[in-house]
Amino acid sequence: MAITTNSQLMGLKGRVGALVSYQWRGKWVTRSFSTAPKNPRSEKQQAHRMLFKQEVQLAGRMNWVLRETLDAVAGEHGMTACNYFIKRNQEAFGAEDGVLTVDWPRLVLSEGPVAPVAFGVPEITEGTTLTVAFERNPLHMPSGNYDRVYVYLYCPELQTGFFTAPVYRRDRRLSVVLPEQMADHEVQLWGMVQDHAGRWSETIYIGCGPLENTAETAQHEPGDEETVPQEENQYTENMENSTKEKASLREAPGWSVGDSNSRPLPCEGSALNQLS
Repeated sequence: MAITTNSQLMGLKGRVGALVSYQWRGKWVTRSFSTAPKNPRSEKQQAHRMLFKQEVQLAGRMNWVLRETLDAVAGEHGMTACNYFIKRNQEAFGAEDGVLTVDWPRLVLSEGPVAPVAFGVPEITEGTTLTVAFERNPLHMPSGNYDRVYVYLYCPELQTGFFTAPVYRRDRRLSVVLPEQMADHEVQLWGMVQDHAGRWSETIYIGCGPLENTAETAQHEPGDEETVPQEENQYTENMENSTKEKASLREAPGWSVGDSNSRPLPCEGSALNQLS
């Protein structure tokens, strides 16, 4: 860097070739200007770029729900919903052999002051129908019976997900028929609540598990049953099957339930699916 005493006499002002002249603290300064961008393309830099690309792809696959739940809060930060999602979830993202890993329970899909609900264990019936019951207001915060409760489902293997149509908070139960292509695949579930003003609750992680029918059918060995009238025998079998199915659904084997069902949630009827 050079300091000139009379820049006008030297004919230097602004950028000339590789030199740039400007006024700094009342003095005219001339310095060289590097035209070659610094891009060493180091191994670490390339790995970071690859992970960021995968984060952008994940946000793109979730774009439909993010525009609904994070658009307003992202706008307050001068960002798009997808960019805010990536920034907000850096602690949930990791890497393993150059592949993006996601801590699904920590993923933030919605933010806001609305009172959340506490979801129970998901129930799977008939292979593709998922039902989740919820406690309408576990924190006893101000809330409305007509607040809308949503569930977002995402299948990492298929890299696809969808947002359910809402039910009211007072309904205490949400059911949805899942796409057949999700059968035998693990799905991740999150819940969120929206009030009449369009504000959202914090994301509530519900759990994860395989999409398969968990109901068990009764098995009887020949000769173990007493002779009973046919109508009574059929009635008894139906009752036993019904009892076994309900018990199986309450246990929901194979599902990992989020912590929101065992501790107070932090605050920082039927529905058809709407595919994103």
